[in-house]
Amino acid sequence: MNLQEKWFAVVNPNSANGRTRNEWPVFYQKILSAGLNVDYSYTSSHGNGIDLTRKALSQGYKRIIAVGGDGTVNEVINGLFVNDRKATEGLELAILGNGTGSDFIRTYKSSNNIDHFINSLKDNCFFKSDVGKVTFQNRQGKKECRYFLNAANIGIGAEIVNHVNKRSKALGSKLTYFTGTIATIFRYNNISTSLILDNIKFLEGIYCGLVICNGQYIGGGMHIAPQAKTNDGFFDLVVIDDISRLRLLSQFPLIYKGRHINLPEINIYRCQTISLVTTEATILEADGEILGFSPSEFSILPQCLSIRI
Repeated sequence: MNLQEKWFAVVNPNSANGRTRNEWPVFYQKILSAGLNVDYSYTSSHGNGIDLTRKALSQGYKRIIAVGGDGTVNEVINGLFVNDRKATEGLELAILGNGTGSDFIRTYKSSNNIDHFINSLKDNCFFKSDVGKVTFQNRQGKKECRYFLNAANIGIGAEIVNHVNKRSKALGSKLTYFTGTIATIFRYNNISTSLILDNIKFLEGIYCGLVICNGQYIGGGMHIAPQAKTNDGFFDLVVIDDISRLRLLSQFPLIYKGRHINLPEINIYRCQTISLVTTEATILEADGEILGFSPSEFSILPQCLSIRI
């Protein structure tokens, strides 16, 4: 079979708190039994998904499956794109969400059931999605860029992800992020930030958090941007104003139903580019991965990737 017609799966065995290591062999046999042709490799370390994806493309594969959470998808995305373009034409990405968060697929209310996933591969069901790009300061103090599919965070959201990533996720997505949020609120201080949106609109102030959304969900099911669309060529920038800890704690449950958007401390802007500066270096998170620090610049690549879920 021509490799361009064959799928290659990048599998993170540590996703879902390690459950994927045991579940993937069962999934794989079901995929083969359905008559689909798939090769795969396990990721061996943080960031290895980028290398595995690039290697698969160099061998001639054009159909890539990301098996894991949003972080695994992020690594695959960064293997697919070079200089704001797909590494080769005709690429397809399929996502078998099997991670603690797996928030991107929630926007499509998609099940992570293996039978549903197999049907999406067989029925040729795909959609076009935007991809975000962020330029930031890496840990060595140099400029670096990274692509993301779901959302990026500066402020409390990034601090929550940083807290969660350093601990066990055995409680599952909702409880893991909920307890991580509560723990983070008590030690977090709001940040002084300046932003320019689409080179026109200027914002400046003290903010609790800034969430740059392509998808609607973050943090294991928090409905942060209910009106975001992954194919409209815009970010939904959710700005959380200088809210007190007590107020944040009392209103936090609203985020799971998307009702927080009616609070006076929440503002949402639709934009294509964002330039962001903080008075102090502040950690940046994208798709559940801590990337580096502010200052940051964001831009969107519209409808540039075919995706199946």
